[in-house]
Amino acid sequence: MVALYLIRHGQASFGADDYDRLSAIGLDQGRRVGRDLAQRLGAAAIVAVSGGLNRHRDTAGACLGAMGRGDVALAQDPDLNEYDPADIIARHRPDLADAAALRAELATAPDPRRAYQALFADAVTRWMGGGHDGDYAECWPVFRARVLAGLARAAQRAVDGGGAVLVFTSGGPIMVAVQAVLGLDDAAARQLHWALVNGGVTKLLVPSRAVAQMGPPVGPGWSLSSLNEHACLEAPPGLLTYR
Repeated sequence: MVALYLIRHGQASFGADDYDRLSAIGLDQGRRVGRDLAQRLGAAAIVAVSGGLNRHRDTAGACLGAMGRGDVALAQDPDLNEYDPADIIARHRPDLADAAALRAELATAPDPRRAYQALFADAVTRWMGGGHDGDYAECWPVFRARVLAGLARAAQRAVDGGGAVLVFTSGGPIMVAVQAVLGLDDAAARQLHWALVNGGVTKLLVPSRAVAQMGPPVGPGWSLSSLNEHACLEAPPGLLTYR
């Protein structure tokens, strides 16, 4: 049996010019998750893989360092990257295609984070709806297929080099994984997506024979062991974030 621990990146820099950079809270989240995983996994063999974004790699570095596993090589797989939120918003609201225009609109809202979430939820619903696939640089079916391929390769790494795989990625790929394993429809998958916390851990179990077939994680025996674990982030206050 192979265990995949899907770890969402720590808090990024929402509202900054460079979102793809962990905040101080994001680094702390990564370290706390690492200490928690160290207790759970002990000296068990692990391999680690991340998407190619800075927030993935930096979360991995903080987590592996806190585990005392800083010597574990981190493989990178761009198929585990997040979708492009700027493209999704721009197709939904062309007037907000420019980042400065988006920031200006959010600045007028009483709660910019809540306003962004409402806008983004509508944009993602359009993206996943299937009626506008040709509008996007990467439509929902293509995104879903490449994430599943990346997860299959991540599982194969356990067979090749360890008993567990730590996968440092984003909320979108975790949504895809859980949807595939549980057979959720798109609406239910979106609701799950919004509940995923920064640093949350989702654990999948896969029979070794299924890994050997290199199929996507929807085959017989794939199962969800835990979803969005974040007890280590619930105290002190301020460590529980969603973006």
